[in-house]
Amino acid sequence: MNKLSYIFNQLIRIIILIPVLGYTQAQNLNEAEQLTLRGALQQEFLSFYDQERFQQSILPAKKIVALTKEIYGEKNFRLITPLNNLASAYYMVDDFENAQIAFLQCIELIESNQNIISPELISPLYGFALTLNRYSQYQEAITILERALRINHVNQGFHNLDQLKIHDTLTESLIGAKNFQQANHHQTFQVYVNKKHFGVNNSMVDESLMKLSNWYKRTGQIFLEREVHEELLERQTSRTTDQIKPLIETYKNISFSHRREGVDIYKSINPLKQALEKIDAMENTNLILKFEVLLDIGDTYTSYGRAQSGMNAYQECWGLIDEDPSMSKLIQERFSTPVKVRNILLPNTYPIPEVGEENEADQTGYISLRYAIGVSGKTTNIEVIESDPEGLIERVAVSAIKKTVYRPVYIEAEPQESSAINFRHEFLYSIGSKPKDSNTSEPKEKIEDKPLENPIA
Repeated sequence: MNKLSYIFNQLIRIIILIPVLGYTQAQNLNEAEQLTLRGALQQEFLSFYDQERFQQSILPAKKIVALTKEIYGEKNFRLITPLNNLASAYYMVDDFENAQIAFLQCIELIESNQNIISPELISPLYGFALTLNRYSQYQEAITILERALRINHVNQGFHNLDQLKIHDTLTESLIGAKNFQQANHHQTFQVYVNKKHFGVNNSMVDESLMKLSNWYKRTGQIFLEREVHEELLERQTSRTTDQIKPLIETYKNISFSHRREGVDIYKSINPLKQALEKIDAMENTNLILKFEVLLDIGDTYTSYGRAQSGMNAYQECWGLIDEDPSMSKLIQERFSTPVKVRNILLPNTYPIPEVGEENEADQTGYISLRYAIGVSGKTTNIEVIESDPEGLIERVAVSAIKKTVYRPVYIEAEPQESSAINFRHEFLYSIGSKPKDSNTSEPKEKIEDKPLENPIA
């Protein structure tokens, strides 16, 4: 009997025996049978994990750890991967306590079997830091991730791409620790790494720049976001073979960064007009791209209160159906519901604490409003339906809805009014900021002949 046939027969024997005898009697198997079983369990674990059936992957992962200890001993280096796999499975089902135990055991094994700068340490250190973030232990996570980063640099050099995920998780830890300056550093450093790895002018660097712009957008750093988009635009326009879609997206992003500031309508519109010129210059005009840009032009004009100019752009969108009737479904869908083009956000905590003031908000309040949207996109007939506590956030909420602007619904290129739009917002407040009940037994203040309040002021 050849070796392959022997292993196959042993595997069949184990598959038959284990359900009957139970896993606890696996120690009665000889070493070859235990190794074969270990391989079969590993395939079972990988199958579950790859299918994202993480809860089911835990049992074979635990069996692999127990069997590896039985075969090789409690401190053998062959336990490293099984422990790391088990910890990862625990993490994926949000069992962070058991994940931490397994990651720490894995780290200890690597340090005792290899050394404190072994590249194998990076994976469990990274996993352990992820669990710390989930427990909001950000400073501890930063320490662990900085160690993982040093090990990465020692083993793979300063410009390797494997370090990027560590920088991303470090960013999340630093956000939690409210160290935004360092968070910025770890995002910008990734562009530097990509430029060193691929070359400054390589198109692969564009992806890292887009990622950096998304980071600035997420954190409200509009000026820095626009600087990145302008660098992207310079790179894209200098290439004769560059694709049109990324270039148009960059024009749109520059426009939107100006629109978010709401200061200069021309700086918001001009990039979109340049994008339209690029599309019209194509040998075969991409009508879907043209539609997206025209829609942005309409939204931009509308957001600045230029309702007629916005309406003209929206009607140009509908005119594309004449050029290609197959676009009818897409255009009807995009105009089927009102869309916010200028959104005034309500605070998640109210009253908003002063800078440096400790936030003691621990009560949950809410407000529900109803309003209509006119054909110009402006809100009308705003009314408070319900609020708790009463008299706290109503004025701010009504003001925010009044300043919010929509792209109205269009049917057959004609704008429509929308009525009975419902809006609910939840927020935190401190019990001390809750308005006092007016129906108290305290004597009312004597009404005096005072000057009338100036409503404009």
